[in-house]
Amino acid sequence: MSPNSVGLRPAIKTEPIPAHIAEEIETFEAEAERVLGGDLSNDIFKPFRLQYGIYGQRQPGVQMVRIKIPFGGLTGNQLRQVAEIADQFATGVGHVTTRQDIQLHFVELKHVPEIMRLLASVGLTTREACANTVRNVTACHLAGVCQGEVFDVTPYAKTVALHLLRNPLNQSLPRKFKIVGSTPRIAQVLREFTPMDELLPTIEAVIKVFDTLGNRKNRNKARMKFVIEKLGFDEFKRRWEAAYAAMGYAVPTHEPIKLLEYADEPPLLMPTKAPIHTNGNGHSNGGTSFNGNLTAFQAWKRTNVVPQRQAGFATAAIKLPMGDLTGDQMWAVADLAERYSNGNIRTTINQNMVIRWITEGRLEEFYDELVTHSLGDPGAELVEDIIACPGTDTCGLGITSSKGMARALAEVFPAGEVPEDLRDVSVKISGCHNSCAQHHIATIGLHGVGKRLGEHTAPHYELHLGGHVDGTPKIGQLTVKLPAKSVPSAVRHLVDVYRRDRKSGETLQHFIERVGKAALKDELIPYTIVPPYDQDQTYYYDWEGEAEFVLEDLGPGECAGGALEMIDDRMLEADQELYQAKLLVEKHQYALSVNKSYRAVLAAAKALLVTEGIDPATDADTFQEFDQRLANKGSVPAMYQKLGAQVGDLGSKDATAGAANEKMAFAKQFLAVCRAATEQMGKDLKLAPVKEEPVPAAASKVAPAPVAAVQAPVYDLRGVACPMNYVKTKLKLEMMDNGEQLEVWLDAGEPIRNVPVSLRNDGHKILNEGPLEPEAKHFKILVEKVEA
Repeated sequence: MSPNSVGLRPAIKTEPIPAHIAEEIETFEAEAERVLGGDLSNDIFKPFRLQYGIYGQRQPGVQMVRIKIPFGGLTGNQLRQVAEIADQFATGVGHVTTRQDIQLHFVELKHVPEIMRLLASVGLTTREACANTVRNVTACHLAGVCQGEVFDVTPYAKTVALHLLRNPLNQSLPRKFKIVGSTPRIAQVLREFTPMDELLPTIEAVIKVFDTLGNRKNRNKARMKFVIEKLGFDEFKRRWEAAYAAMGYAVPTHEPIKLLEYADEPPLLMPTKAPIHTNGNGHSNGGTSFNGNLTAFQAWKRTNVVPQRQAGFATAAIKLPMGDLTGDQMWAVADLAERYSNGNIRTTINQNMVIRWITEGRLEEFYDELVTHSLGDPGAELVEDIIACPGTDTCGLGITSSKGMARALAEVFPAGEVPEDLRDVSVKISGCHNSCAQHHIATIGLHGVGKRLGEHTAPHYELHLGGHVDGTPKIGQLTVKLPAKSVPSAVRHLVDVYRRDRKSGETLQHFIERVGKAALKDELIPYTIVPPYDQDQTYYYDWEGEAEFVLEDLGPGECAGGALEMIDDRMLEADQELYQAKLLVEKHQYALSVNKSYRAVLAAAKALLVTEGIDPATDADTFQEFDQRLANKGSVPAMYQKLGAQVGDLGSKDATAGAANEKMAFAKQFLAVCRAATEQMGKDLKLAPVKEEPVPAAASKVAPAPVAAVQAPVYDLRGVACPMNYVKTKLKLEMMDNGEQLEVWLDAGEPIRNVPVSLRNDGHKILNEGPLEPEAKHFKILVEKVEA
């Protein structure tokens, strides 16, 4: 920041901190000092720290501070305080999140209490922005000024948010709870209409049911969507009604709800005219030619300005690249909000800021001032405004560089130059599966994963297509896994296919729905292929990465996830083989095509065998195990019994076009059956029996041979790598009765680190754990089965 700008800055107005909040901060400060002094472990401190909205980063020794901003509403004065904190204690940059909060990164723990006091002095808090609590209550940034709204939800959002803040009901939920996701669900209607006076008890009763029935044993299942899934929506609704009545709200005869006020009226006096800033050649930036037709101001106004329902006023969106803005820019936005509006600012779920109540006649002056602070980019809230979480820049859970990917995709969707046919398209990128960027509801959604290829690992993205929340909401379909390097090319090809095959007036969203996942996946399969490391090392580097991509150790207990990844990888291999079979037929290479169809069937069969803990070494073993463990049990249609005989050999030299097409059609149908089976399968790795086929009686269970001087049967998994050792143990336990014990022998390293934790996550008990021999090359664990 320049000295001159500092000298002209207004003083930040503060208020005395309420006693109960001051005491709360002192408590945090005392615990933080114990951690810094070595008297309290970080593991013990972690849940306490999270309750206060302070996250650990992937970089050791620094924290992320998340400032909770209900409905995204804050004042210019509050934003100035955030700017001061960012400059003094963080990196000088604030990050607006998809839940309308603001995050500050690289903060030392010793500075956090002072930051909390500075925030509290202007009415802001970090409390319950993290941990197992109700997170920030979001609301539309146009609430109160939108031309099509029924009523302004702002006072309701504020009332609900502050009612739940520090509420005892909200302090120790089974898992985080978000009001407006990973693996989201479409919401169901609990009440067609909620009277204003019953809003708070309605929400409290929902939280009460979740608090009572949420899974506290397995964090992976500790979300409300799983409660509803387990009970069924009708039973959940009955439990909600019972909780509603039990809380004394059976009949709404209590006092009417007292809404909190939020002053957001137009400015009483129009701001004084600000000087027009020039671009150095004497011309206003608003007059610069843009694309030969529109001026820069006109292009910005076309994409960033929304007329309000109040005549003569407009709302202007300030586009923040991936949600980031500097301390200087925060000061500038605060100043503009007070001089051109009423001093209020809103953050948006698309990581931008808006200023409302700007008189339409002053928009060009407003824009010119934005440009001087590098805040005048067009395309806010549109496809070129790509949403990305912090990813591996700072997040401890990040797998890929989502921000790097966003910058790479900016070449596909250049700001201010995207044609009208893509105007309503959205692109959202999460650096892992947790959906912080809300990739599930994007037209084009991406979430980062890693894929092991021999001795190396390549960054990849799962591509989700067709998500949206307008009209009838829909979760995007997981379509294909792409290497990070190929994502821009794949997305560009997707747009080309849309323009090639669309119907008149058809949007990309409707095109995706009409054409379907399978056809689009076939188009994108060529972009899934990754060359070996020695042929092209660039595929093994993340976007903007300076070192070879590696999967950071995010902690043990990921065996189930590893099994699912094996299934996905083998199904992808099957798709790739089938794609090559199609190309070879077109080139009249029929024998090679038959071979590829055979390989496609083999890969799909091996994918399903992962659910049985089997990883056959030969083709013959694959077909034999498939018959015994899957086809004969009804896990696939009866027509696929004796699969090996149906597929035939690898293809003869004199194969005809008819034979090649016949084999390819068989493979395509078999892959579709396998894909349907895996998509219906949960994380328990169980395949549902085919409904039209009777399931044969289960084979008699053979008890493991007893081992002398050992009370529990022994399952020797030495030499079996992750995740197959976990899958085999899981299947063995399923054959046992509740309370029975099993001794499992495992290798040192990943097996002994991961398998016990994964079994605990499944709810089983680990009674004992120790080395098998003095050298500690192998270990044994004693597991007691616990029924879910």
